[in-house]
Amino acid sequence: MVGYCVNGHGLPYALCSGARDAGGSREIATGNGAMGKQTACLEQIVGALCAVPERTMRTHLLVEKLCTLDPDVVAQLLQELIASSTARRGGFCLALEALNVPLLTSRAGNAFMSDVYTHARHAGFEELVRILSRPATSRVCKDAPEGFAEDIPPGVRVSMARSGNRNQLARMLADTHPLVIRALLKNPALTESDVLKLSSRRPAAADVQREVFHSRKWSTRYSVKTALVLNPYTPTDIGMKIVHVLMVQDLRRVAESRDLHPWLRETAIERMRSNGYACRRGRSPDDRDG
Repeated sequence: MVGYCVNGHGLPYALCSGARDAGGSREIATGNGAMGKQTACLEQIVGALCAVPERTMRTHLLVEKLCTLDPDVVAQLLQELIASSTARRGGFCLALEALNVPLLTSRAGNAFMSDVYTHARHAGFEELVRILSRPATSRVCKDAPEGFAEDIPPGVRVSMARSGNRNQLARMLADTHPLVIRALLKNPALTESDVLKLSSRRPAAADVQREVFHSRKWSTRYSVKTALVLNPYTPTDIGMKIVHVLMVQDLRRVAESRDLHPWLRETAIERMRSNGYACRRGRSPDDRDG
């Protein structure tokens, strides 16, 4: 007899056919309706995440829920999450953005994540495999760009970022300290044009790009997402989450770029082909994918 245990966030574990018991090994529910139960499980997870206002809290909640499941179910749920994000279903896009593979690995363990990867590979979930592989950034800013008033202590610059005037804010866009950028992104005087300049800058520090992506206010703007994904200095794991929500014209720009990671371009090409569009593959001197 199956027991429906409910976790601290109101999700019945047995909705997922691969939910694990306290010992972490036994499947609680099986049967022909497994896929339907997994879909219901994913929808409840997404619903729970949508009720959480902060991205960091959503990330920890998603990790908590995934750690209660078996690796094969995690692979299936994440692939379904990617597919739903591609259809630009808002809550699913939010959940995909909350996925943090390093944090999930630290919580669930390397062996667990290795099993998730193996199941994804055997099932042909190539998009998921790319995300789980944590690909390197296309370009790395080896020498940090000259920041704004680096001789001023970071705490003072954070205060300036919160309350600075327009002229001051424009100059502070050059700062590379993540806490300063985080404060700057919350300043009500900052405009979308400012954020686009920040997210498009080359070279760019990876921490700055992450702060833009994690900004509650600005990360929802499609133009900001596009600027991030087209910047080769944006960490590729961020680009792999954004590419699934792009419109066709921007998928084409990613696919034909000579600067972006091959996996990112390949994902864009696959998304276009799945929607019946032809695409020319971009080339780069160090492109090894054919």
